[in-house]
Amino acid sequence: MNQPIPRCVMVTGAGGNLGQKVVEALTRTEWCEQVIGIDRSGDYSKFSEVARRRLRLVQGDLTQRAGEWTRAMDEVDAVIHFAALNPVPDSSWLDSMASYDMTSNLLMECVRAGVGRFVFASSNHTVGAYKDMPLAAKMGPGLLTTDIATAPGTTWHDGKRELYSLAYGTAKVMGEKLCASVAELAGGKLSTVSVRVGWALTGENNARDITHSGSPASTSDTTVLDDEARRTLRWFRNMWLSNRDLDQLFIRSVLASSDAWPSQSIVVNGVSNNKDMDWDLSGAIEYLGYRPEDDVYAHVERA
Repeated sequence: MNQPIPRCVMVTGAGGNLGQKVVEALTRTEWCEQVIGIDRSGDYSKFSEVARRRLRLVQGDLTQRAGEWTRAMDEVDAVIHFAALNPVPDSSWLDSMASYDMTSNLLMECVRAGVGRFVFASSNHTVGAYKDMPLAAKMGPGLLTTDIATAPGTTWHDGKRELYSLAYGTAKVMGEKLCASVAELAGGKLSTVSVRVGWALTGENNARDITHSGSPASTSDTTVLDDEARRTLRWFRNMWLSNRDLDQLFIRSVLASSDAWPSQSIVVNGVSNNKDMDWDLSGAIEYLGYRPEDDVYAHVERA
């Protein structure tokens, strides 16, 4: 069975870092006739003139299954879900619960409206504990697959305070599980892709701005680091996702046929082709046809 080409794609969190980039990419394709962007601000000015020709912004509260966004679902062929109440990894449990509600409401509306594909922007924080000991001892090139046990939450210091992403990572794990359950119950009418997005910084997304603190910076001294800081820097660099690989990954997540998938719901890692990284890309390559073009180490030296 051939995957129908989605003519109308909904992107939630359309005004955010990832959402805005993917909206721009979709509106540059020949096949996508309209993007319905769910964005709390309703601000078209942040998008290019080319994007605005095919973009319709809808304001709405995704924690509520009522309003303009639910009516817009009847026009949609595929959904890419980036929105979160608080999209930072140190969000609270209440924030994360609300974000899970958004995912649940969107999936229910996809089933009601007959949407064929749901792409969930999951996160590297679903396996964040593999950055730290003792789980880090089990890691090595290609060993971080989507088949190993999830381990949400990691610790890091942003230069001002210690942060912990357990609540954020847990909401993403539960979102992946919900995608699988709903796809199974949909009986083949809905297929889902959960993309464990790596690190895509704002704007130009310069790999040189990645630091061991977990906070982007224009300059960073990576020459004087202890062993733990070097391990952390390697982790953050190895999950870099360039802008063009981000665009390709989500476009392929919308277009790829599910006929050869092991089930109607898959989970893939979403990073660039970074040399000797722990992240395994075989699922994204095989099931989506993803062909990452960039390598973080073409831009930085190994620490």
